Amino acid sequence: MFNVVGINEFGGMANGNLHCWLCQKPVSSRALFCHHCGTIQPVRDIDHFARLGLERRIDIDIELLESQYAALSRTLDPQRFMIRGIGERGHAAKQLEILTEAYEVLREPLRRGRYWLALHEKELRKPEPPHPLVKELRTELEKAAEPSQCDRVAQKAGQALQNGIMGLMQALRGEKWTEANAALVELDGLESILGDVRTRRVKLMPEHAKSGISSVE
Repeated sequence: MFNVVGINEFGGMANGNLHCWLCQKPVSSRALFCHHCGTIQPVRDIDHFARLGLERRIDIDIELLESQYAALSRTLDPQRFMIRGIGERGHAAKQLEILTEAYEVLREPLRRGRYWLALHEKELRKPEPPHPLVKELRTELEKAAEPSQCDRVAQKAGQALQNGIMGLMQALRGEKWTEANAALVELDGLESILGDVRTRRVKLMPEHAKSGISSVE
């Protein structure tokens, strides 16, 4: 069995309903390896926090997240399983894939906020008219006649996005689910604007500048 940093967080009490796929001994739903035979286990249905050995909270310790992910990624490095059977190699690859997905969701506040709502089954979002600020910025972007005007829209949208994320986190801490969902509607609109800014900016650039961008890309 591999020596893993933080492996104890992924052992725990065996779940009587779960068994090692190889030796059939009881295992915990959080176990990466069977503590009887040392075989890596298939991906279990656990939340992202448990998968990374973190306390289930909306505010997380980013340094701890980084260190846990780094340690577990090393444990699941495909090179470690090169001489193992095809079953173990497959389980290790899938564990690493799901671990990376969990890490990417939790490290980004906006994605973590969406995930937190899903965990609490509080996704109350319904189609709504655009948020006034989003509507205003959309109109401003559509009227932009030169790249510098697009840049101003991007600056406003970016600042509003940062403020909106702080508001979202505050609402989630207070379990104000309706307020959090309203914040997400606004944030989705702001992200959409930031994505459209680049497209419009390129359209407004001189042809020689566009060719320069294409060569870089």
